[in-house]
Amino acid sequence: MLSDSGLKSIVIAHGEKFARSRCRKQLQEHGVKCVQVATVDELIDSNAALFIVDHVLVAGLPDSWRQQLSVSTLVGAEENLDIDADFYLPQDFTYRTSLKNIRMAMINAVQKRYIDEQSSKRPDDIAHESESNSRLAMLAELGIALSAEKKLSTLLGRILSEGRAMACCDAVSLFLVDQSEPDNPQLKFMLAQNASIDFPFQEKKFSLNDGSIAGYVAAHGAELNIDDAYHIDPKAPYQFNRSFDEEMHYRSVSLLAIPMMNHREEVIGVLQFINRTRTAGVILNRLDEVHEHVVPFDEGTKVVLRALASQSAIAIENRMLIESIKRLFDGFVQASVAAIEQRDPTTSGHSFRVADLCLKLAEVMPMSKESRFRDYQFSSRDLTSLRYAALLHDFGKVGVRESVLVKPKKLTAHQYDVLRYRIRLTQEYMRRQALEKHLQIVKQGGGDADIRLVNAQAEDEIARLDEFWQRIQNANEPSVLPDGYFDHLREIRQLSALNAEGEFMPLITDKQHLALSVPKGSLTDEERDEIQSHVVHTENFLRLIPWTPELADIPDIAGAHHEKCDGSGYPQGITSEQIPLPSRIMTVCDIYDALTASDRPYKPAVPLNVAFNILQAEAQRGMLETELVRLFIDAKVHEVIEGKQYHKANCTGSGFHHHVCDFDLMD
Repeated sequence: MLSDSGLKSIVIAHGEKFARSRCRKQLQEHGVKCVQVATVDELIDSNAALFIVDHVLVAGLPDSWRQQLSVSTLVGAEENLDIDADFYLPQDFTYRTSLKNIRMAMINAVQKRYIDEQSSKRPDDIAHESESNSRLAMLAELGIALSAEKKLSTLLGRILSEGRAMACCDAVSLFLVDQSEPDNPQLKFMLAQNASIDFPFQEKKFSLNDGSIAGYVAAHGAELNIDDAYHIDPKAPYQFNRSFDEEMHYRSVSLLAIPMMNHREEVIGVLQFINRTRTAGVILNRLDEVHEHVVPFDEGTKVVLRALASQSAIAIENRMLIESIKRLFDGFVQASVAAIEQRDPTTSGHSFRVADLCLKLAEVMPMSKESRFRDYQFSSRDLTSLRYAALLHDFGKVGVRESVLVKPKKLTAHQYDVLRYRIRLTQEYMRRQALEKHLQIVKQGGGDADIRLVNAQAEDEIARLDEFWQRIQNANEPSVLPDGYFDHLREIRQLSALNAEGEFMPLITDKQHLALSVPKGSLTDEERDEIQSHVVHTENFLRLIPWTPELADIPDIAGAHHEKCDGSGYPQGITSEQIPLPSRIMTVCDIYDALTASDRPYKPAVPLNVAFNILQAEAQRGMLETELVRLFIDAKVHEVIEGKQYHKANCTGSGFHHHVCDFDLMD
């Protein structure tokens, strides 16, 4: 690994834009010399090894400024900077990636200086100097490529192929240290290349110990340079495993194993180079060719390969860290969705199904008859944004009160019990009143006819209350009410009954009357508004997450999944042109799943053809994108979720929950 003192000896030249950045301040705090320049002469005088350029600075320089410089590395200070820079940095210098990329450029400069110093010791050796310069160029280019490569498998393949070229060797293997079990660290054989033979590679793990060459290097962080792998001192703790050679009829001779260390000086892997040849491109098919062409690894080659191992360690660790963060975040999203579905067990799996449907509909977009959809290119970043937005689109239900989310009937359980108590109390009061009148008649010498009349009147009133209670129970159900029920409710509203204090008050309050008068479902307009507010809660929650730039549109996508093309949706009431295409895709998929999902307590699942008819009807009314609905149906997007097992939440309590995405379908 290169020390910080080596990096501090590098001078960085830059323009005014970088001078105002937090990144420059951090570099200076670590002792790195940063010099602001405005002209080519100032740049030359700075003796800088690294030049950070921006549009303003480039505009003030002559056209030939590149030819006048001896700067080791150029770094673009802006994204999409229109110059031939080695690589680019994000626009915001506060990003840690900026410092990492600058550090990589500085490492390249230090490595160039070191190799130049090694070459200068033998100025008469022109061939060696030419080879060193060639290796330097390859190393610099590889450092740039490694810093930009985003896929780990591609990164590892690039390291091996470029390493073979730099070392002029026949074969190379890469091992990574696996610390997933701290008490049992292992070496993972990740990749191998051999120019002379084709062989089936299989990734495998083995114990990290001194027994193997790669294990010894990984365990001790020590480099091994072996002239002949078959003639290792028997007393050495490590030995060469000949099984591959014997199986593939190959002969390994010279071998160089170099540890790859991270910035904490921890070994993260091993690069193992085999059979360095005098000239490039030699194929070692026979043993005599091996003895003729294979040579040991010399000091110059080792210097370059150490630099490669250093660069590779940084690139691999960064890539693995990024992939680890992605897995961590994806796991967080999955766990969050699973957790929120515990509040909504009757609709378990909805968000996961919608995500799968959305990705499938985006995939078939090239089949569209309309160019605006057919030519729309969904990048991998776009699909990631769509997937996360679909998974999290209902997360805002955490902001909906439990009493609303789980309200199965129009009256709450408490309201229902209070009404039943008041009716029963009033009926007992009527029976007591009738009995008192009965006794009064007896005392006054009245006849049986008077008593029967009093009893009959009391029974009529009690029966009337029983009838009203039955009507209240019927009205309390979330089914569609016939028109006559509203007249009954108005009649019931005029009725008085005893309360707990023994006072006569209206039997039902205005609030209870409003709830019982809901024509369909169990929620009042106010409660439906609260259900619909889940979209706002979702968007607000997602805006709290510090998304990377490529995922920054997730809150907008998720926050618009209940908007309609004709402006009749919510929460903003925007129209098609203002609704992001991913949101319009999600709306179609969301409604389809809400229609066809397993039976809800308040609505049955509809057959496939009925669901398609409803989607088409919504499109004809201008609420959904007609072409997206057609694509969804014709491309059989729904099949992507058929037969697939989705997470099932544990149903508790009554099992009744209002699914927040069903309310587009309840009008």
